[in-house]
Amino acid sequence: MDKTCTPEEKDEFFSLLLHARHDDQLRRLIADTWNEDLPSYPQDKARADVLLQRIIDRGQSESQANRESASPTDPQPAVVLLRPRSRSLVLGRRAAAVIAVLVISSLLFHALHHRHTQPPSVLPAIAAAKHSPPTDRCIALPDGSKVLLHKDARLDFHAGFTASRREVTLHGEAFFDIHRDSRPFVVLTGAIRTTVLGTAFNIDAGTERQIVITVTKGKVKVENGRGEVSILRRNEQLSVDSAHLHLQKSTVDAVAALAWKKSYWLFNDIPLHQALDELSQRYHLSVVYTNPAAANCPVTASFTAGESVEAMIEVLAKINNMSFSNDHGRITITGEGCN
Repeated sequence: MDKTCTPEEKDEFFSLLLHARHDDQLRRLIADTWNEDLPSYPQDKARADVLLQRIIDRGQSESQANRESASPTDPQPAVVLLRPRSRSLVLGRRAAAVIAVLVISSLLFHALHHRHTQPPSVLPAIAAAKHSPPTDRCIALPDGSKVLLHKDARLDFHAGFTASRREVTLHGEAFFDIHRDSRPFVVLTGAIRTTVLGTAFNIDAGTERQIVITVTKGKVKVENGRGEVSILRRNEQLSVDSAHLHLQKSTVDAVAALAWKKSYWLFNDIPLHQALDELSQRYHLSVVYTNPAAANCPVTASFTAGESVEAMIEVLAKINNMSFSNDHGRITITGEGCN
C-alpha cells in the first residue's frame, strides 16, 4: 500500500486475494469494517467501476510483465483455463478483496488522523468522598438517665455501672439529665470530677484550655483534684482553667448559655407541670388542669425541635392516660392522671 513492496510480493498479494480458501476471512473483514462507525465518502457507480477495473488490470499487467522478464530457464507456471462462470466467481472474489483493501485502508487512515487531530481525552476527576458532618444525638444510659451529645462528643462508661456508683468519662460537650438514684452519678473530664444525685446540667470539655459546667436544675459538686470544691445550682456556671485548675463561678441564663441544646427537649422523670412549664415558656402558652393532682404525675420523654408543640403535649399527656385541648394557646389537660 505504500509502494515499497517488490513485484514478487505484489504477485503473492493478488494470488492470496484470488485464492478461494481466503474467502471466509475476507468476508469477515468486510463485515467488521462495514459495521464500524466511519465517515462515508460518496462515489458514483461509473467512477467506482473505473477504479476497480484499473486495479485489476494493473495487477494482471504487472504479473504478466514479471513472467515475460523471467529467465527462459525459469520454470513456467501452469496455465489454467477458466470457464466463463468460474471467471465471474474469481472476479467477484477480486472485487470483494479490493473493496476490503480500500475500506480497511480508509479505516487505518481515519484512525491515524483521529489520533493526531483529537486532543487527549481527560479523565473525570475522582469525586472526593463526602462525609456527613457530626450531629447532636441523644442516648439513654442503663440507669434511665438521658445524655445529649453535642456533635462529635463521646461518652465512655461500663454497661450497668456498679452496685455503688454510676461513673462516665466525657470527651467533648454534653447535656446530662440524670435519673434520681441512691448511687451518685460522677462525670470525669480530665482532672475535673462532677458529682450529682439527680439533676440537669451541661459540661463543655471540647477545648483544651478550659472546662465549663452549667446547671439548669438541681445542684452539682465539682472537684478540681487539688481538694478544692465548688457547689453549683440552677443558672450558675463554673469555668475551670485546664492548666491551673482554677475554679471561677458566675451567674448566667442557663437557657441562653446552652443555645445548641434548643434543638432537643429532654424530660427525665420530672412532674408533668415542670415539662409543660418549659414548653409554655418557649411557645408562649398557658396550661390549666381539670384535675390539679395530675400536674404532679411523672413523665419521661425526649423530642426534637422539629416536632410540633401539640405533638409533644399529646405524648406527655398520654403517658398518664390524659388528653388535652388547645384553645388559641390555652392548653387544658383533662383526665385522672396517675392517681
